[in-house]
Amino acid sequence: MEYIYYKDAKGNFGDDLNAWLWPQFFGQNDPSSANAFVGIGSILAHDSPLFRHLSGRRKIVFGTGVRPGYRPFAFGADWDVRFLRGPLSAHYFGNEHPFIADAAYALGLSADFERIAATPKKYKVSVIPYFRSLPFFDWEKICAELGYHFISPSAENGIVHTLEEIAASEVVIAEAMHGAIIADILRVPWSRFVLSTPFTEGSGVSEFKWMDWLFSIGQTGTETAHIKLYRKSFLHGWLKKASGNVLNTEFLVKSTVRQDLLKQLAGIRHFNLSSDATINDINNRFFEEIAALKAELNTVHHGDRTII
Repeated sequence: MEYIYYKDAKGNFGDDLNAWLWPQFFGQNDPSSANAFVGIGSILAHDSPLFRHLSGRRKIVFGTGVRPGYRPFAFGADWDVRFLRGPLSAHYFGNEHPFIADAAYALGLSADFERIAATPKKYKVSVIPYFRSLPFFDWEKICAELGYHFISPSAENGIVHTLEEIAASEVVIAEAMHGAIIADILRVPWSRFVLSTPFTEGSGVSEFKWMDWLFSIGQTGTETAHIKLYRKSFLHGWLKKASGNVLNTEFLVKSTVRQDLLKQLAGIRHFNLSSDATINDINNRFFEEIAALKAELNTVHHGDRTII
């Protein structure tokens, strides 16, 4: 199959997990295949460039999430929806398709999972920002000031290294949703913070995908530390007055935001984890879905005979 997912030029481990994870179950990426596999990501969106080259090919949806926009997205006849990420994605399509959880939960069935999950603890608190928040601050310095460990969402040292870094943490504070998801899979308590996503991703998209995932694992009462990225500086009042109240401007006041970021991250005390029963249910359902798809892909039809 061809594995379809968003690829950032500088890397984003949540998306890049697709290239490491799925070949373990379904074989190497094959762009010439008649089957396209749509797994980890919030990429079900109107006129997505990811699907433009797939006309007429079967597109298998396996735990993918909706990316809401101003124009609706609809499945055509060549879409094979096995399951969606969460109840919000399911509701988007009129509850015509089932949901289980984010596709990344297949990690729990991978060959290396037990070894990765058993990684000895090295870090009391680890922080994983959203990959588009990286340019705003020196995250290693911020974490050093807090006595926390920084885990890069770009996974420069590879997917396995990033997974091991999360497993080696006692708790994780994540702006990157898949930082929290992987922590949940590895049974590492996690907490969420928000910084750049309302601007770099869009607040509607960010909240939709987080709630879609959280509802799927029964975590509806979580707390979020919100750090406002753009603030009104001393220039705001002057510009507003000079423009006759036409301009209402906000600025990135780095020193102010940095201090708030340090204070908010230091003050996080509430961490979350889905129940073991929820994980067991997800694993069982994923196992069934993976087995069914593997059996189908390994079946070759010859006339009246079926060879497996």
